[in-house]
Amino acid sequence: MLRRLLVATLSLVIATTHLAHAGADFTKRKDVQSFISQMVKKNHFNRASLTKLLSKAEYRATVVQSVKKPLEASPWRRYQRLFVNDTLIGDGVKFWKKHATALKKAEKIYGVPASIIVATLGVETKYGTHTGSYRVIDSLTSLGFSDSPRAPFFRRELEQFLLFTREQHLNPLKVTGSYAGAIGMPQFMPSSYRYYAASFTKKTAIDLMNDPNDAIASIANYYKEHGWTKNALVAVPATVNEKKYKKLPTPANSKAKTTLKTLEKYGVKPAYRIKDVKVNAKLITLTSEKSKEYWVGFHNFEVIRRYNPNDLYAMAVYQLSHYTQKAKDKKAK
Repeated sequence: MLRRLLVATLSLVIATTHLAHAGADFTKRKDVQSFISQMVKKNHFNRASLTKLLSKAEYRATVVQSVKKPLEASPWRRYQRLFVNDTLIGDGVKFWKKHATALKKAEKIYGVPASIIVATLGVETKYGTHTGSYRVIDSLTSLGFSDSPRAPFFRRELEQFLLFTREQHLNPLKVTGSYAGAIGMPQFMPSSYRYYAASFTKKTAIDLMNDPNDAIASIANYYKEHGWTKNALVAVPATVNEKKYKKLPTPANSKAKTTLKTLEKYGVKPAYRIKDVKVNAKLITLTSEKSKEYWVGFHNFEVIRRYNPNDLYAMAVYQLSHYTQKAKDKKAK
């Protein structure tokens, strides 16, 4: 045990030493040089200025380790307790009341329920109170130039971040966010910030770090642009005959859709009758230590997953939205 611990510690020290951004040493790496050249050629950055900037980025070992062990790998009940609880529900009702005008406007313009917008903010940053304290440039360089299989994704986000800060006239060394480089109240990755940030006032400098109205409009716009269907189902509880469900044919195409009618034929029974059995649907299995919970998810559930491609995340947002709406309605009586 001690030997394994020493080996693990030594490996971390070696990795940290190898990757630590010690000024010019880091910017002399071939992969970093290649990135700089791409930014100069493609996006017209000044080579000397960009090299100087990247030399000031610092390696964060905790960032790399956190990405390897995301919270979404937790059992469902543990994850659920973190995001669907009395505190977040109560704070969600307060946030809703305080920002009722903006939420109502978002519903009207984008067709996304206020409850979903509020719940997304609750799960992401506890309504803007926990937006992250990592320098985004540190997170994205640590991940983008690591041995992670997702390194190319984070390098692309580093590119988007540098474009974003240039466009918004921000100091790249002062923008903070999550360990993965997500920014502001809605935790948008830089690419999402550039493409989906929105404002009710149509201003060019959209502030997702400090302006709740911009955050509300941006989340609603994000969901709309990813196909949110107004007044459509998100998910419903279900029971499953596992023997029958195991006989469900595996689609030849990974993108092939399954209808509710097909799921019902193979032993999946929604908690209540749904008229349109031809609607696309999927079985969601939420696994905890000693139990399983089944739901049927529909198109809007998949839209929530575009925010974070994980069933636990999408279900937490949906359930928090449901209970927050319920608590708000009860308080209004």
